[in-house]
Amino acid sequence: MFSTKSKPASVPSGKAAAPSILSLNLQVTGDIVTSGELHVSGSLKGDITAKKVTIGEGGSVTGAIEAECAFVAGALAGRLTASSVILAATARVAAEITHVALTIEQGAIFEGHCRRVDSIDKAKSATPLALAGPRPAISASVYGRGNGSAFPDQKPAQGAAAAATP
Repeated sequence: MFSTKSKPASVPSGKAAAPSILSLNLQVTGDIVTSGELHVSGSLKGDITAKKVTIGEGGSVTGAIEAECAFVAGALAGRLTASSVILAATARVAAEITHVALTIEQGAIFEGHCRRVDSIDKAKSATPLALAGPRPAISASVYGRGNGSAFPDQKPAQGAAAAATP
């Protein structure tokens, strides 16, 4: 009639867990890992791994984010890897973004690099692109008009045409 075996607690199927929220006055230093959704309205210095990440207008993250979906309306400095990325008009982002789909609303501030990939899984296994090193110096003869401007198509005049040119 009664069983001594206990059933493990789990989320009922079909219902998603409530999102985790870092409120406006909360400051966190450290990494956050969740299989669900995270809303950041406060300040986080650390890395985030989540299914969905939302950085609210008052929120800021300094670190790396890996998610399926990311919505940024606040500040982000670091790296962002997500299938779908939306930078809202109030976003201030200085980051490297790897994405499948990227939307940047008018008014958003984005400084950094973005790279589109076919799949985030493939992007994780691929080696990162190397940034170009210093370029070798190029030396070439430059002919000018004598007034300080240099135009490579202006070569010194030859022969009879030279006498006619002032």
